[in-house]
Amino acid sequence: MRKYELLFIVSSEHDEEKVASIISRYKDVVTEGNGTVHSAEKWGKRRFAYEINDMREGLYILMVFEAEREVSAELDRLMKIDQDIVRHMIVRLDNVKRKQRSSKQSAKRPQEPRVEAHETRAVRVVREPQQGSGKGASSPEGAQVEQGELK
Repeated sequence: MRKYELLFIVSSEHDEEKVASIISRYKDVVTEGNGTVHSAEKWGKRRFAYEINDMREGLYILMVFEAEREVSAELDRLMKIDQDIVRHMIVRLDNVKRKQRSSKQSAKRPQEPRVEAHETRAVRVVREPQQGSGKGASSPEGAQVEQGELK
């Protein structure tokens, strides 16, 4: 079983009973699919960044559950159909652990040497002459050499 996080928005005009029935409806979908709901909490009323379906604010609800992949697909299908849901997003929480492991693996790779801020190195810059200068462009005599320090 995989762990998921479901965030959905309902209209702020719904009363408490309607919101509670919406939450219990989706909890039942998870439990009928042999999943477990770890938490379902209301984040409260929040203002949207832009207008959605002629609404300026909505009630955000976060549900954390553990279930099979088919259950999350069914939740997604039902929420797309439901007129009470303004927006929804389902995120698989198992992915977070995998990404952390991959960053540890990249730390094992050998790193290129770096120049620290307090170190200086001698640098030699060679500038090739321009092709229209009259001298041969490939001749080393026409090259200008500068020396200095890289800080």
